[in-house]
This record gives sequence, C-alpha cells and structure tokens, in this order.
Amino acid sequence: MKMEVPFYPQKWNLSEWQKLGFESFEDAKYWEKSSCGILCLKMAIDGFLLAQAKPLSPSIAEYIKKGVEIEAYKDSVGWSHNGLARLAKEFGFSADNREGVSVAELREALKQNFLSIITIKWAFEDYRSLKEKILFWKKFGGHLALAIGFEDEGGKLKGFYVHHTSLRPEYNWQAKFLPLEKFEQGFTGRCIMIKS
Repeated sequence: MKMEVPFYPQKWNLSEWQKLGFESFEDAKYWEKSSCGILCLKMAIDGFLLAQAKPLSPSIAEYIKKGVEIEAYKDSVGWSHNGLARLAKEFGFSADNREGVSVAELREALKQNFLSIITIKWAFEDYRSLKEKILFWKKFGGHLALAIGFEDEGGKLKGFYVHHTSLRPEYNWQAKFLPLEKFEQGFTGRCIMIKS
C-alpha cells in the first residue's frame, strides 16, 4: 500500500532563487539547508490535494514565510514538530504530534490514510560520518522524512516507503522502500500525523 505523493528534493537550483520565490541567493541557500521538515509538509499536503483533484499548495518559499510568521522555525533548532503541525492546520489539514509511535501504529495510520512526517537518524543510518555531521548542520534534533506507504507479506510487515530529502542529491529518495530492520534502525518513534 503506497499513496501517490509528489516528491520535492532538498537540492535546489539556487541560481533560480527569484523563480523559487526567495528574496536573495543567500536567502534561498539558507533555507535549502533547513528545509527537510517544510518539504515533507508540502509533499503531504500536495499528496492530499492531488487525491482530491485540487490545485497544489503554494511554493516552498510561501510555506517558509508563513512558518516563520507563526514561529514554527527557530534558527537554533530548525522546524519544530508543534510548529509544523500548526502550519498544517493553517492550510486546513489536521495534524497531531506523536511520540513513542511503534511501526505497527505507523502502519495502521497509513492504512487510515494519514501521512506521517517522521523523525529519523539521517538516511536511516545508525551513525553519521564526519562529512555527514558537517553537512547535517543543526546541532540539535533529527532529520525528517515522509512515510507514504508500507509493504506486507502474508500479513507480516516487511517495510515502509519513504520520501527522504537531502542536500546530497543521491540521498533524495522518492518512494524508496526500506526493509523493516533498516527502517527501525533510523526511526525515532516521533512523528506528525497529517490527514485531510
């Protein structure tokens, strides 16, 4: 079971900063580094809008502007779960922060047509190389990805499909299937469940 959800990579063509809706090249570059959470939210909302044959939501720059206005973002920590949930509600969607979510609960939520922004260890790894620590610029918190589906075999959960964004092009994964063991090694149990 997998939902049709558009994918927006975290690697942008910064030379087109005006087309992207930013005030300057530096502005676009700053937000590119801190956009995993806001991209996940836009992907989820646009997935629901596509399913309803409605036009897509505003640009990522508009999401960022609105998110900053409602204090969903702080430079020291990035996008907060509460802030992203409030921003989802600004766009007319229900959103609920959860902690201690099991893979069984995540699977059940997907069955009920929720999309979940999940907190993970970057790229579902159980460690980070020095290069990744440098690229992963925030001191606190985790990376965010969007769970869009799962796979069962004979009633047994085999793994999840995720959209995973990254500044490194090769880690922009669209609907990537992660076997359960790999998924569990990176999933922290924190998520924002969103429904239209």
